[in-house]
Amino acid sequence: MGVVIIGTGNWGSTLAGLVNPRQPLRMWCESTDWIARTKDRLKHVAGADRPGITVELAFSTPLSADDVVVMVVPSSQVEPVARRLKQTGPPYPILVTASKGLERETFRTMSQVIKAVLPEATVAVISGPNIAKEIAEGRPAKAVVGCENVTALIKVAQALRSDRFRLDMTRDTVDLELCAAMKGVFAIGAGIIAQRKMGANFMGLMMTFGLREIAEVGKFLGISSSHIFGITGLGDLVATCFSPDSRNFRLGEFLAAGVPLAEALDRVGMVVEGAMTASAVSEMAALRLRVPLFSAIAAIVENPGEETIAGFERVLLEYPGC
Repeated sequence: MGVVIIGTGNWGSTLAGLVNPRQPLRMWCESTDWIARTKDRLKHVAGADRPGITVELAFSTPLSADDVVVMVVPSSQVEPVARRLKQTGPPYPILVTASKGLERETFRTMSQVIKAVLPEATVAVISGPNIAKEIAEGRPAKAVVGCENVTALIKVAQALRSDRFRLDMTRDTVDLELCAAMKGVFAIGAGIIAQRKMGANFMGLMMTFGLREIAEVGKFLGISSSHIFGITGLGDLVATCFSPDSRNFRLGEFLAAGVPLAEALDRVGMVVEGAMTASAVSEMAALRLRVPLFSAIAAIVENPGEETIAGFERVLLEYPGC
């Protein structure tokens, strides 16, 4: 068995340092230009200095059904990558999505996007309060891996678990993904609060009401409350709202400073899935779900400025606390 990581950004490279060192690992880059860059990045990732790691162009070597393939690409690239995997033909390896986000048009999670292209494939997900920079520095962390197939679930956990990266296991997949996607929206709100120096009191309000709205949407979508109030929901929400290293947090800071969305995304320098998720979830207000905070943050994402930021503040102040 071998592990293949598709996507060599911050999180993909960080995962390279967590893979069971007994497993050979291939890092797949989207272009030859990324190979040298990825090798250099791995020099600064704890655990990635071990032998057995190969950095190469994506799909330049064959896959086997015994492999575990971890997809760490932007949500917009999940379907194209799945289509390339389909061209390799069955039997397919176990596919693990570490990509967080939702399709705005369909509200599909990334595992659902993959299954639509590869219905025969076994798909797992991994999610948790995992700030890449902290883990790359060697700090411990925990996540949850989910897969309906128990045999595949155990195989993935064995491939990715290490002394400083522990994994809980569940047969749920979509529940984990929805929690991960929604918390990113409130991390944007946290960045706004930090930039505008609204203070810890406001941060407490936003996280309280944000979790309430996640639970509201979760009830409608049938998400288990154990995940909403577990490490993939509440745990990830807390981590991303308090970490200035969170991409969503940094995006919120830029938007609150009046930077247009396109420029703010460029300054973050990484894909920020919360920006797309905000609009996707806010549209659920049409289903008579109470998500005013989602909507307020989505308004800032789509039109940053004093008016929308004032609206965000007003929603927090007027939100019914009981």
